[in-house]
Amino acid sequence: MNLNKILYEYMTNSLISDEYIVTLSDRTILDDFVRGIMEKKKEEKHHIADPYNEAKRWRTGMGGELALEKFIDKKFADLTIGNSNDYHVPDLSALGLNIGIKTVELGKYPVIFKRSEKPEIIILKLDSNRYCILGLATVEVLNKFQDDSVILSPSLKARGTKTGFVGLHSLKRFKTYKELTEYNITHNT
Repeated sequence: MNLNKILYEYMTNSLISDEYIVTLSDRTILDDFVRGIMEKKKEEKHHIADPYNEAKRWRTGMGGELALEKFIDKKFADLTIGNSNDYHVPDLSALGLNIGIKTVELGKYPVIFKRSEKPEIIILKLDSNRYCILGLATVEVLNKFQDDSVILSPSLKARGTKTGFVGLHSLKRFKTYKELTEYNITHNT
């Protein structure tokens, strides 16, 4: 067993607990979204170039957003479908927060930009219905704890713009929307 795997298991085991796990019992909204987005995205050049496991990635990402909505009891997920250029905003911008969301399957590290410019909430997809809200990574933490070797896709690694986030031990935990907003990460408008 390599050191990265041991460290990952230690970090995730210490973060996963029932109080942070959300179950999506009705996945109809998620299923409809994934079907619709897959139809739209096959028209976009960058999706044509990298089509592998795309439905799975959309299901994981939007599933994490819907789980966080349930966890903080606030609606923010944008289920509209359109051109990617029109959707390059932080995931929680509808709540006035300059925060993104990175949802990753159990056993994998989140993939982030090498130069992160906004905090990210890290969510772990435990299985098809259950998600664990691990916590908030600040910009400083995202830019400090990076490791290219944990990226599984050779084509993604070759692009050189993204890396793996390995700072799960430095996440800021929260249980409510109020606790999340106490980190004072709002839009600069």
